Amino acid sequence: MALSHSESQQLLARMIFPDGSAEEWVQDVWGLSPTLGESAARLVDVMAALSDCLSEEKLENLVHSLYHDQLEDQLEK
Repeated sequence: MALSHSESQQLLARMIFPDGSAEEWVQDVWGLSPTLGESAARLVDVMAALSDCLSEEKLENLVHSLYHDQLEDQLEK
């Protein structure tokens, strides 16, 4: 089943931030350390920019590959 670019971006974000959103994570990190919070915010911005730059097919392939690897890791445990 083919995924749209938006669906792939959402799945990638859920994989990275399973308990909330990227913005919540940045705020949590910022609360611990403003310096690390700035780095966390830049990391989220870079992740969004990279996923925007990838073609729909390449982003979908990346998401499938990461989910496959994650599933294999869980099965090994």
